[in-house]
Amino acid sequence: MQKTPILALIPAWSEEIHIAPVVETTRNHLDALVVDDGADDETPVLATAAGATVVSQDKNLGKGRALVTGFNWAMERGYDAVLSLDADGQHDPNEIHKFLKAYCEDAGDLITGRCNFKQMPFHNR
Repeated sequence: MQKTPILALIPAWSEEIHIAPVVETTRNHLDALVVDDGADDETPVLATAAGATVVSQDKNLGKGRALVTGFNWAMERGYDAVLSLDADGQHDPNEIHKFLKAYCEDAGDLITGRCNFKQMPFHNR
């Protein structure tokens, strides 16, 4: 696989319990950007310590705005593609290789995974 500038974008709002392992595993595959969506805990500190670049929003503006912030950040820095992961670990960063394979095989402009709703926390279903 040819190295292509791809960014892992992780929007996060008060995810100090989950953020470090998500970032650490993600960093085995890609650069990681955490968009701190106004966290009221140690999410940005722990994300930085785990190896992510962190962009902080002063207050909680929602996941959509955090994604827009991250996409803009990636475009300004010349990334060719963005992979979005949830900060709570719902998206397994150990499966990033599947995205990279599909991307390198030119599977399309938008590549999505499938959720296993049995593994998803009830409040997110």
